[in-house]
Amino acid sequence: MNKRAKSLLKNTMILGFGTLCTKGIMFFMTPLFTRWLTSSEYGMFDLLITYITLLVPLLTLAIGEAVFRFILEKNDENDERIILSTTFFLDIIGIIISIVLAILAIIFFNVDKIIAISFISYLITEIFYNFSMMAMRGEKKLSIYSLGNILFVAGLAFFVYIFVGKLKLGLSGILFGYVCGDLIAIITIFTTAKLYTKINFKCFSIKTLKEMIKYSLPMIPNSISWWIVNVSDRTLISIFCGATYNAIYAVANKIPALCTTFFGVFHLSWQQSAIETLNDKDRDKYYSSVFNNMIKIVGSICVMLMGINFLFFKLFTEEYQPGYYQAPILVVAVLFSMMGRFIGGIYVAQMKSKKNGFTTILAAIVNIIINILLIKKIGLYAASISTLISYMLLFIVRYIDIKRQIKLVLNLKSILLFAVVIYFFITAYINSLVLNYINVIIGVLFFCCFNYDYLKELLNKVNKKVRSTN
Repeated sequence: MNKRAKSLLKNTMILGFGTLCTKGIMFFMTPLFTRWLTSSEYGMFDLLITYITLLVPLLTLAIGEAVFRFILEKNDENDERIILSTTFFLDIIGIIISIVLAILAIIFFNVDKIIAISFISYLITEIFYNFSMMAMRGEKKLSIYSLGNILFVAGLAFFVYIFVGKLKLGLSGILFGYVCGDLIAIITIFTTAKLYTKINFKCFSIKTLKEMIKYSLPMIPNSISWWIVNVSDRTLISIFCGATYNAIYAVANKIPALCTTFFGVFHLSWQQSAIETLNDKDRDKYYSSVFNNMIKIVGSICVMLMGINFLFFKLFTEEYQPGYYQAPILVVAVLFSMMGRFIGGIYVAQMKSKKNGFTTILAAIVNIIINILLIKKIGLYAASISTLISYMLLFIVRYIDIKRQIKLVLNLKSILLFAVVIYFFITAYINSLVLNYINVIIGVLFFCCFNYDYLKELLNKVNKKVRSTN
């Protein structure tokens, strides 16, 4: 394994530990959430969380992505102070705007005060959390980044249990639980990495702000479009089908969300690696190698998760069971999404944020059109099918475009993997109990065999660490 591959693997493993611990706990807490909240409350909670993902980049002009990119290329500590101080100033303005909007909503639209306060509190802490995490990525302090992830979910789990499980505060309680989780992570990152020493409003720079906004501004339509592709389905479901159906769709998304989590860990490392190797002579060969390895790992995870899908839905009550049939479509959709986002990482390295934005907008438009045309006729299937088609389109358009500059080649293993994915997809809808249990075994064995080299390397590293501590 060469130096670049080792660096990518090392970064992925560090990020993976924190992120997978976080998502693993969240995954297993989902059945508790669905029991503590009514299906209508859980559907509304999921919808509010998706609005947070839209509002954060809008209120901060998506400057979080610029923080990561600019800090990586900083010349000295003074440059870092200027970048962080300038970003922090812009985030404060975004927070002030959000507070004003919340007050107006309470006064003029008769919004429930407790829900509005809990929602805005989470939005504010999420802006600071996003700032802290992007700073850690830019500074390459991935261990602290992972620690922040773990502390966030640990705090969230504890306080949601207190607020919702014990005090029965319902929807507002779960939002305040997220606020507490964010605060614990933010305080830890600021103190551990001494971020507070790097923020000084005297270091605010209009020039730096203009440069960062020039880079991040095209990310706003990109962020909005990703939001549309990812979560506009939930809004349309709530409008045309009701909050209860939105809760079913939210649960159905938990299995594909695991695929996204695994890729998200890799994607953070990949963006950094793509930037660092952009001008290497063997760049195309390296990019293709990473691309095919990514498909191999994440695709085999998708296969395994489709295999255990029926076991996952045994954790939920009868009203959530229709989600079982949405999950396989969403898993395949996520696979295409990840392939498209891989190419998006190359666009980030090339600083071609406009291409990132344009292709995502195209996918978002297709998603909305299909949704609107079909949702009254086929209900939840419209949401999952529109997501699949839009992600397929995103990957195809980006792949055709990037091939003009970079020889990104799919190898035979990657192509064969899609045949296996199709098999698991079809058998999920046969829904035979015997076949389901056989697929669980096949899926786990397939994952282990397909990723034998990586698992062996991981076990060797663990063994070395164990021996060194003894």
